[in-house]
Amino acid sequence: MHGQMYTIWLFQKSIWALNVLGSALVVWRLYSLKLHTTYQYFFIGTAFAVIRSSALFPFPPTDKVYYYPIWSWTEPLLWLSYVLIVAELFRLVLREYRGIYTLGRWFFFGAVGIAVFISGLTVFPTIPTAAAPGGRPLLLYYYAFIGRGLVTSLAIFLLLLLVLVAWFPVPLSRNLRIHCTVYSAYFFANNVTTLYWHTTDWRTTYISNIAKLVVGLVCYTCWAFYLTRAGEDRTASLGLGRDVVKEKGLLGQLENLNATLLGAARK
Repeated sequence: MHGQMYTIWLFQKSIWALNVLGSALVVWRLYSLKLHTTYQYFFIGTAFAVIRSSALFPFPPTDKVYYYPIWSWTEPLLWLSYVLIVAELFRLVLREYRGIYTLGRWFFFGAVGIAVFISGLTVFPTIPTAAAPGGRPLLLYYYAFIGRGLVTSLAIFLLLLLVLVAWFPVPLSRNLRIHCTVYSAYFFANNVTTLYWHTTDWRTTYISNIAKLVVGLVCYTCWAFYLTRAGEDRTASLGLGRDVVKEKGLLGQLENLNATLLGAARK
């Protein structure tokens, strides 16, 4: 049994090392292609993830130094980076529609705040279970519940944003379409693995960790090789196979809505 656990642990460390390299590659690519000025929070957030993972890597999860202070202090900063990255995507997608962006920005931050608050409230009924002998540390439950609520709200928000730009054929750069799609998949996949972790016992921790690392590695690979300099200049709408006349009519409706909201905001 110990030999099997050691093999799983070694596999996890190998995938983890690839994640560190993958995230570092994304940072280097963004900088070398001069995309770090466009996707500033994504660049900063990924650079922070590289530093954080590198700091945690030498310690086994059973080591107190792993959780206190490194993991427990940096996890809220990771959440903040997620919020800022999604807010940045929202701004970039709707940069030509300032009226819709202004209204949606308040909705976005309000929805995130409510999600975190509700997640915090759901922690309390689970405290007796988490505190039971053989249960996971309480801090993990606190953080996991709040993090899952936050990630869920961000994933839903990104999905709604993609639905908006698909229905109203808003022209987006190839990079932006890829970035939004990959981040949506990243959030939803992480939410599923965290939910699995919640509904099982401590013996499945390695499985959920490996699943998260594999998801992260796939996403880092997509960001590293599909975000290009030329991808900033190649614009197209997501489209639903509609004719040009109907698409122009829908864009006209969106522009009228934007003008109305922009006029209301200036009053």
